[in-house]
Amino acid sequence: MNAKVLPTISVEGLTGCAGELLVILENLDHLLPYVRIKSFPFAQSRNEDGPVDITFVEGSVSQNHDLEKLIKIRANSRWLVAVGNCATTGCLQKASCQQCTAKSMMQAVYGNESTMSVLPAQPLEHYVKVDVSLPGCPINATQFLAVTASLLREQLPYITSKPVCLECKMKENPCVLIEKNAPCLGPITAAGCGALCPSVGAACYGCWGVCDEPQIEAMKIILAEKGYDVDEIYSRLKAFGAPEHLFERMNKKAN
Repeated sequence: MNAKVLPTISVEGLTGCAGELLVILENLDHLLPYVRIKSFPFAQSRNEDGPVDITFVEGSVSQNHDLEKLIKIRANSRWLVAVGNCATTGCLQKASCQQCTAKSMMQAVYGNESTMSVLPAQPLEHYVKVDVSLPGCPINATQFLAVTASLLREQLPYITSKPVCLECKMKENPCVLIEKNAPCLGPITAAGCGALCPSVGAACYGCWGVCDEPQIEAMKIILAEKGYDVDEIYSRLKAFGAPEHLFERMNKKAN
């Protein structure tokens, strides 16, 4: 009797902190009865090349070898899933490259004589087609397993982009924006974390990226009324790769 052929998955990392890789590794035992791990350099030394059903990629494209690796991954993957904010928005690396050039940062760290090649940090979709984008910093384990289960059933998963405020309401959390006057970005940040920060009385700082149709102008007005400068709002949003058009909207409103 022939053994059942299991779907294959790979987990790859580019330029990132490996937080997503750790989340996946810690939850891999839930998948092993249903998939075969073809490549996971972070967790195993023996890895296979060639076609794979699902590849999860964390990290941004920040160096030439990142781009070369990503193009090869895309060519070999039926489904490509960007996991974490570095892969989906560029996150902190992209935010840094908006302040100065990638080359100047490289020279400041490694010296002017360094021959290292660098690129302005970009999310995966800047270069290749991404089938599923799973935000987070790091990703949520339950969402990761749900995405995998959907793809194994030949279905694109549903990933909510409702605001964190929805999760706070479901948990009956006191609103830190209203009751503590904290600079909480929950109204414009995508849910999925389970409202971790507001649940312990801390302000949401937008690490899951912006939600669908964020009411950015209203957020600016509310925080300004509470004494927070618009530059602080910019800084918090930009840190996790919020798209530039949001800031254009805020500036137009200000003018």
